[in-house]
Amino acid sequence: MDREAKDQYLLVIQAKDMVGQNGGLSGTTSVTVTLTDVNDNPPRFPRRSYQYNVPESLPVASVVARLKAVDADVGPNAEMEYKIVDGDGLGVFKVLVDKETQEGIIMIQKELDYEAKASYTLRIEAANKQVDPRFLSLGPFSDMTTVKIIVEDVDEPPVFTSRLYSMVVSEAAKVGTIIGTVAAHDPDASNSPVR
Repeated sequence: MDREAKDQYLLVIQAKDMVGQNGGLSGTTSVTVTLTDVNDNPPRFPRRSYQYNVPESLPVASVVARLKAVDADVGPNAEMEYKIVDGDGLGVFKVLVDKETQEGIIMIQKELDYEAKASYTLRIEAANKQVDPRFLSLGPFSDMTTVKIIVEDVDEPPVFTSRLYSMVVSEAAKVGTIIGTVAAHDPDASNSPVR
């Protein structure tokens, strides 16, 4: 039987006296048989790859994306764990599980900087939390997908080369005398001139 195909059966049972001979009486009753779930289905991502665009100004702990692998089982047999298993964003992103929806939530754990790195590629695995050893022969109870995260450039203000400047000038200095220099640069990829 396969609960995912049909989870309930209605049976009509008949009992006859006199071993079914003429003149015998019979009665019927209905029995509902409900199948309980076993973990015999692995989670599967609907797509092999996903792509998301995020601005570099997105704060740490922000949600970048929500992924959901589909599992035909129900209840505890459909509970999943998500993890980043490979990619170039291992320390920049993390994946948590929404216990209500069983979605994997990709979050930022370090500031993004378009000028330093404009995209990341992650391999994410969804796996059943509880695996029934009777069904291990059906294959791995996990699935993988690739997530590409494109970091979008955000116009940033000029940055001074020093946080604090100190200059000393004589009170006898004439108007128009240069007393020092400060410098700033545009951190954006366009590196616009600063004046």
